[in-house]
Amino acid sequence: MKIRASERLSSLLSLLLLLGLAAGTYYLAEKSAQFDNPNAKAAAAHEPDSFVDGLVVTKVNARGEPVFRLSSRHMVHIPLDNRTEYEAPLLVSLDTDKPQVTLRALRARASGDGEVTELFDQVELVREAGKGEAGRIEPRVRITSDSMTLYSPEEIARTTDAVKIEYASSVLTGVGMEFNHATRQFALHGNVRGTYVTPPK
Repeated sequence: MKIRASERLSSLLSLLLLLGLAAGTYYLAEKSAQFDNPNAKAAAAHEPDSFVDGLVVTKVNARGEPVFRLSSRHMVHIPLDNRTEYEAPLLVSLDTDKPQVTLRALRARASGDGEVTELFDQVELVREAGKGEAGRIEPRVRITSDSMTLYSPEEIARTTDAVKIEYASSVLTGVGMEFNHATRQFALHGNVRGTYVTPPK
């Protein structure tokens, strides 16, 4: 793969995973705190102390404009380790000035402090085609894996499972991935294969 192509993919992954990292972890932690039951100590610690079916939460900015929407088929809070579990979580960006980004999985688990968010089973991160940071029209990007863990303080996304990155007609695969937003670098750890097709101008 050419260096220029690699740099472009790094830039796109920076945008994609930052949104997933910041928004996903923020929402999951925030909702965990909101649904925390003050009487949890009186309940059995290993049993859920609160739950919500059909959860839908929308975050707005200072101007009252919608920014992200989090939905989940079912949410439970476990007081034993203060974690929150989600069935079919879906995070959707709502900023009409930027390409839509969606992050979904079959299951998710957020730590009580919101610093670690684990996504499991059919994890999919998609950035639709649209205008990028430099004003250029960027193709659709899709990243899939069986799991992904987001570490909010370190701004790192990591998986030990197989990963597939689709960028327009280009495809990159590997086993194990780590993305560091602070350094804007990502690495596939093994069995890396791919084809790069230059997008049409």
